[in-house]
Amino acid sequence: MPTNFNLAEVLYTLQLHRKKMIGVVIIALIIAAITLFFVPRYFQSTAYVLPSNPELADKERAAYNNLQRLYSYFGNGDDLDLLYGMTRLDTLYYQLTDSFHLVNTYGIKASTEALRRFEAMKLLKENLQFKKTENNQLAIRVWDKNPLLAANIANAAVALLKQSEENLWLLNYQNTMHSLQNQIQALQQKIIETEQQLSLPGTANATILETNKTQYLQQLAQYQKNLTDLQLAIQNVAPGLYVVEKATPAVKPDRPKPILVLITVTIISFVFAATAVLIYFRNRIE
Repeated sequence: MPTNFNLAEVLYTLQLHRKKMIGVVIIALIIAAITLFFVPRYFQSTAYVLPSNPELADKERAAYNNLQRLYSYFGNGDDLDLLYGMTRLDTLYYQLTDSFHLVNTYGIKASTEALRRFEAMKLLKENLQFKKTENNQLAIRVWDKNPLLAANIANAAVALLKQSEENLWLLNYQNTMHSLQNQIQALQQKIIETEQQLSLPGTANATILETNKTQYLQQLAQYQKNLTDLQLAIQNVAPGLYVVEKATPAVKPDRPKPILVLITVTIISFVFAATAVLIYFRNRIE
């Protein structure tokens, strides 16, 4: 048979057993307060960075300072996405894990060194957050029981991201320079062969050979200029990112938040107590 819901009866039942419900809430708050006393406190440190404009990596920028005025120092949303994508690589987390000896800091216990390193890296992932902000910045947040360690890890993450970005540009410069050096050597060899042909008495097509030699020399001059620009660019690699704000040690813990926890416990325990009372005394409401 269908049961008629009577709000007045429900409210009456809750009022009648309000002391029991209040008792449950008080007990839950006491347990929560005791738990909060023993729960480790975590401090948060945050660093903010801006992506750099990849146009600054143009080798011509290093050769001609006036060209810098054509470029903005800061990148756009797409550049921020590329920078954010680098934070998803495990390589970054492993580098931080090794740099700060987090296996020992976190007290990781495992059967092998590789497994201990992996578990420490996973724990670091839980305590390290990369987030894009509405100001086109990348926020790097770190939580740790040691406020100084949290700040140091955040700043180290910034340095690693910057180094990784600059290393990519540097590798591109070096590969281009290696290819250009090979082209210069091949062109110099052509010039030598052309001069040898011209030095022979009664050489046919001397006019064509002279024209080719002139073209080779002009091309060689351009290649050597490009090589000089590349060498200058390698010595002046554009910044991989810009630090807006370095991370500093927090003065008070960020987690857990006692007030928020106690409010949540109060609401949950009250709902639980009210539900239990209504279920237990449901025959009275029917």
